[in-house]
Amino acid sequence: MEVWIMINTRAGRQHARENGERIRRVFALGGARVRAAYTDTVEEARDFLETAVQQQPDRLVCCGGDGTLSFAVNVLAQLGTKLPLGYIPMGTTNDFASSLGIAKEPPKAAEQILNGIPHQLDLGRFQDRRFLYVASFGAFTQSSYKADQGMKAALGHLAYVLEGAKELPFVRPCAATVETEEERFEGEFFFGAVSNSTSLGGVLKLDSEQVCLDDGLLELTLVRMPKNPLEMGQIAQMMGQGRLQGDMVIQRSVKKVTFLCPQPFPWSLDGEYAPGEEQLELEIVPQGMELVY
Repeated sequence: MEVWIMINTRAGRQHARENGERIRRVFALGGARVRAAYTDTVEEARDFLETAVQQQPDRLVCCGGDGTLSFAVNVLAQLGTKLPLGYIPMGTTNDFASSLGIAKEPPKAAEQILNGIPHQLDLGRFQDRRFLYVASFGAFTQSSYKADQGMKAALGHLAYVLEGAKELPFVRPCAATVETEEERFEGEFFFGAVSNSTSLGGVLKLDSEQVCLDDGLLELTLVRMPKNPLEMGQIAQMMGQGRLQGDMVIQRSVKKVTFLCPQPFPWSLDGEYAPGEEQLELEIVPQGMELVY
């Protein structure tokens, strides 16, 4: 078996080279032929992925945060190909890995890939970009990409919670008309997400019994903008508990959803900034990724 490993040196708590050697050793001891690259820039990562597409290794392993794997998926899509992927979470929150039950310790995650089986998982599409697990806007959205890297390295998940808490008093309503295949919702929203995960932004959780990563459906979540301090308190309590429920929350399973936004607002795709537009189409990409674990 030939295994290529891409290690993002800027991910998470940044013990990339130490963890990279431990990961490489697991695959080598398992009998794999290993080629590893430590990437410091987007350009280096893209070059490595393009070479992998040319050489077609048996496994392409991405080591880093959810954004690292998301970047790889988008590059492969742009190149019009798929490769069997492995994911070793080395980021700060690793929402996607948590949803799949991938081990948090890099050597154990490497063993899962070495001894695992391929799973065909769904992806989401946001205009021409693909996302692993969430496209979101409103509260907590900016915390995913605005939290200071040094704070994330020192505090991990707590950094997102603190950054999100700072946002709450200043969250502005996001006015939109939201159209699914069967329904239409209009109004001002405090938070919204189209997801394929049980964890959103390292802060909020969805019911694991209602989320399936290969069912051909995405989960639409909308939280209406509070009209008074009482409703704001109810939302703050929901956010504090990490659960979304109640009369102000809309949740549906969808294949496609369209957002019509008179004044575009920013989004986050797998924790990375994405500009908004007046009309946005998001839909499922069934079995868009083959992941080994």
